Amino acid sequence: GAVSIIGTTVSSCSAGNNGGVVRTQNSGAVSITGSNVSGCSADWGGVVSASSSGAVSIIGSTVDGCSAGTGGVVYAGGAVSLIGSTVAGCSARQWGGVVMAFDSGAVSII
Repeated sequence: GAVSIIGTTVSSCSAGNNGGVVRTQNSGAVSITGSNVSGCSADWGGVVSASSSGAVSIIGSTVDGCSAGTGGVVYAGGAVSLIGSTVAGCSARQWGGVVMAFDSGAVSII
């Protein structure tokens, strides 16, 4: 099913492998709305890792200081949208300091 994080503060989360905050596979959409996410990390997708899943949307949120080996904020195999959000201080050791999209639909940063 879908995963929604709304109006929440999430900080200092980590995963040894996928998705410092959310990991989905063969699942629904992931949305983070009106939230503050900081200091999260993982090898793949410092905040969200979504494989064979629905769209990933980060809307009206602040993401700060997140990191990953690949996809500092999002590692996804579907469409990714960052809308009206502030992203700062995020990084990846390899690809996609903010977004690493593979076999993906559109990537929108608005």
